[in-house]
Amino acid sequence: MKTFSSLLLSLSLCLMGGMVSNVAVAKKLTDDELRARSMDQGRTLQSRIRALKKLYSHMLIDGEIPPRTTCVWDVLGKQGPIYASTIDQALRMKHYGISLKVEAYTNEQDVVDKLKEGHCDTSIMSGAKAKQFNDFTGSIESLGGVPSRRHMKYLLQVLASTHAHKKMVQGNYHVVGVIPIGFNYLFNRTPGQPRLNNLFNAQATAAAVIEDVNHNALFNAFETQLLPVQNISGAAGAYNLAEADMFMTPLVGFNMFNLGQGLKRGSIVDYPLSQMTLQVISRLDTIPMEVGQFLREDIFVKTNMFYRKVENNTRGVPREKMFKLSSRDTAKLEAEIIDIRQKLTDEGVYNVSMMKLQKNIRCKIDKQRDECKK
Repeated sequence: MKTFSSLLLSLSLCLMGGMVSNVAVAKKLTDDELRARSMDQGRTLQSRIRALKKLYSHMLIDGEIPPRTTCVWDVLGKQGPIYASTIDQALRMKHYGISLKVEAYTNEQDVVDKLKEGHCDTSIMSGAKAKQFNDFTGSIESLGGVPSRRHMKYLLQVLASTHAHKKMVQGNYHVVGVIPIGFNYLFNRTPGQPRLNNLFNAQATAAAVIEDVNHNALFNAFETQLLPVQNISGAAGAYNLAEADMFMTPLVGFNMFNLGQGLKRGSIVDYPLSQMTLQVISRLDTIPMEVGQFLREDIFVKTNMFYRKVENNTRGVPREKMFKLSSRDTAKLEAEIIDIRQKLTDEGVYNVSMMKLQKNIRCKIDKQRDECKK
C-alpha cells in the first residue's frame, strides 16, 4: 500500500524537526486554534504542518516518532503486491527517521483482530471488514450505489474534504484512506450470454458467499442456494472446482485466483454490481485525527494512480468472456438491486448518510434518473 506509507511521511513532517523549519508562532495558540489551522484546507500545506507539529510535539520520544505497525491483508502474503509496495516504502522512510513495521496476513480476519488488540496501529482491509469500524465508509460498497468510476471519484473527493472528517471517526478508530479496487462482477459457469433466470435458478445453481451483506442480500433476493465460505480465496476455489456456480469478485481477482480455470466453461456478467475498496483503518491514540485528514487528502490525489494499477492487473481478463445481459434482464436486475438497497437502508444495514450522499452524486451526474425526479 504505497500511498499509506508515503503518507506517513506527512506525519514525520508534522512531528519532526529538520524537514520543515520550525517557524515561531506570533502568539501562543490554543490546541483548538492549532487544530483548526491544521484542518483548514485553505491554508498552505506548510502552515498546516507547522500547526500539527506544535499540537502533537508530545508524541515524540527522544526527538523521533515511535515505531508504528501496519498490518496488511494480502491474499498472497509476503509474496503479494500490497505487502511488497508497503515494504518498499518502509525502507525508504527510514531515511526520514520513521520506523514502520509491516506485517502481512493472508487471513483478513487477522488484521481486524490485531487492530482491535492494539498490536496494529493501522490495518488495511476490505470495505466489508471495515464496516465494523465505520459504517459510513463501510456502506460505500452498497449494491448499485456507485454505478461508475466517475461517481466513485466524486465520492472520494467528498470524503477527502474536511467537511466529511467527522464521519470518518467512530469510536476509537478512524478511516484514513479509501482506495478503489474496481467493481464487483458476477462470475458464473453459464457459457455465452447469460439470462437472468438461468443465472439465479434456485434449483440448479449455488453461489459461493463470504461474510458480506451485499453478497448474501443479492443471492437471497433471487432465492439462490448459498455455499458459505470463509474468505474470497475459498469462494474462488469453489468456483474453479465447480462446487459453486457463481460468486462475486472484482476483475483484479482473475489473475490472483487463477479464475481462468473456472471460466473455461463460464462467463462474466458485464454489469457492475457494487464497488470494492480497500480501507485503511487507524487507531486514534496512535494516528491523530488531523493526521488522518492529511492521509485522506493525499490518497485522493493518487486516485488515478490506483485506477491505473487496477487496469494493469486486469489486462489478462478475457474480454470475450464478458457478456451483457439483455436490456430486459438488465432492467429487472437494476430494479431488484434498488429494492435491496432500500430494504437494507431501512433495516439500518446501510448508513443513511452514505445512502443520501450516493444518491446526491447519482443525481448530480444524471438528473434524469427516476429517483432524482421524486
